[in-house]
Amino acid sequence: MEVPTVTGSACVMITERSLLVHCSANQALRCARIADRPGGGLVVSPHQRDEAGLLATAAYLLRQQNFGAPLLLDAARYAGQARLPASAPFNPRWLRRQRELGLTVLTDSGYVDSDDERGLAGILHRAAILPDVVAVLPLHPLWLRDRMHRAVLTGHIRAAGVPVALVLEAHRDPFALPGVVAGLLEVLRCEVPTLLLRSDISALGALCHGALAAAVGTVGALRHLAPKLPAPRPIPRPAPSTVFRPTLSYRRLGAIARAKRGRADPQLWGCACEVCDGRDVDWMADLPEREREVPAFEHSIRVLRQLREELLGEGVPAEASRRSWTARCVDAAYRSRELGWPPAPMLAHWREAAPRPVARLTA
Repeated sequence: MEVPTVTGSACVMITERSLLVHCSANQALRCARIADRPGGGLVVSPHQRDEAGLLATAAYLLRQQNFGAPLLLDAARYAGQARLPASAPFNPRWLRRQRELGLTVLTDSGYVDSDDERGLAGILHRAAILPDVVAVLPLHPLWLRDRMHRAVLTGHIRAAGVPVALVLEAHRDPFALPGVVAGLLEVLRCEVPTLLLRSDISALGALCHGALAAAVGTVGALRHLAPKLPAPRPIPRPAPSTVFRPTLSYRRLGAIARAKRGRADPQLWGCACEVCDGRDVDWMADLPEREREVPAFEHSIRVLRQLREELLGEGVPAEASRRSWTARCVDAAYRSRELGWPPAPMLAHWREAAPRPVARLTA
């Protein structure tokens, strides 16, 4: 399955199993050079709710920078303290401007709370009567965790028959919650093109199990949808984390440096990505704190892209991809315990969701 987007006269396709970069508009120019390659692409959300600035950034990338990979715009009206509910109508201007830029059109959906079936159905119904749009579904985690909610969700998705882009709410990693992986797999079995936005390492699992594309956020706030706070309060900026490949998890740079002191195994810590260039991953911990975020993310996306190629490269059968992903999750949990870290909970959930081998009867 493919979702087309057009830049100028050239048709750019979101091909199956694309690993996208999800960034805010103020990061887009820097991220474009990482994302502009086969099997890649860019999802951009507004910086400080500036929709006009987002559209202007997209126009600049396409017309001045000749960005050649798929480009998606996420209005993110579902996020923040002033987020809109699922019942909020789509903004015709938002849909029109994406078409004028020649992009795949993402709806500017509001948030679907756990008891808002009417809002869920409304998003999908309104998307179904529009030509060639992707229905963005920003979901309370109960829609995937609970079996009854799951049945309602997949029923509406099948009935609408339109491509969907899931955004999952959680305080941290939504795939750490029991039932979310199983729920995602049920959605992927609905046989409609499905994208996953605002994700992290589980993006690879989603791709292995049939997602059309999955987007990895540049920062923690773009790797999940944060719940709405009861009362607004300043949130301190978290210290940068980066992907530590042996444990398939994001780890604080300081934690990586401390773990290395207890086990200085060159094969465990060295990284050949373009950012690290053979150095041990903890080199970023020696940078001034304000200079760590960019190399931490650039290292992460390059490691995830390499894993994508290993898992999903040309000629790799779908079943082999799924088995390899499960095996890597098992190994990553073992490596985590070996280093004295609790394994990322999503590793167990992906392992548990793996299809059981079918026993063959012999005469």
